[in-house]
Amino acid sequence: MSWGFPEHKPETYTPHMIDVQFDLVGTTIPAENAQLLADAIGALLPWLGEDAGTGILHLKGAETNSGDATLNINRRTKLYMRVPQAHVDDLRVLVGTTLDLNGHALTIGNFKTRAFSPFANLYAHFVDTGSETEEQFVQDVMRELDGRFQLRCGFICGRRQTLESAAGTRYGFSLMLHDVPPHKSLQLQDEGLGLNRLLGCGIFIPHKSIAPVVPAIL
Repeated sequence: MSWGFPEHKPETYTPHMIDVQFDLVGTTIPAENAQLLADAIGALLPWLGEDAGTGILHLKGAETNSGDATLNINRRTKLYMRVPQAHVDDLRVLVGTTLDLNGHALTIGNFKTRAFSPFANLYAHFVDTGSETEEQFVQDVMRELDGRFQLRCGFICGRRQTLESAAGTRYGFSLMLHDVPPHKSLQLQDEGLGLNRLLGCGIFIPHKSIAPVVPAIL
């Protein structure tokens, strides 16, 4: 029996991007590897810059004892990309390829995909809005969340960081969003926030809790 009340369905969002995780073989990488990685992969994937949401996450490693700008990596180090689902099969051209990152050899292995999870807490290691100060950055974030995403949620930004790119030094901040509705969580992961997704900027990943992050970035 129906009482004639309108049916309130939860809002939904269908992502068109997907995360891809590649195995890697190598020993060291340059600490400043974002532009090198984007250039090397972009030379093999001509379509890489066609979708603004396509991204390459920062490669992380352990500091060396040599005092130079080099990081150690091992087989646990992975390459993460966020690409349109329609291009997943095109990524097979990368498998078995060895990239030259300024003299550091990095061989790309097999990959697997992972769909987005609608977590309420999201974290991006480096967000670049084009602003250099924290005050300007916060205003940019509020404007983009309120405008493009039509979202009001809590957020915490970290200390200012720098990133070397072909266009010069980029400035950014880490960013934690919390209390994000499921459909907006999927949209934020799908689209990202700010500029330079191919340099690893503005790429959100799910975070189970904000508790471990708050003391480190207040």
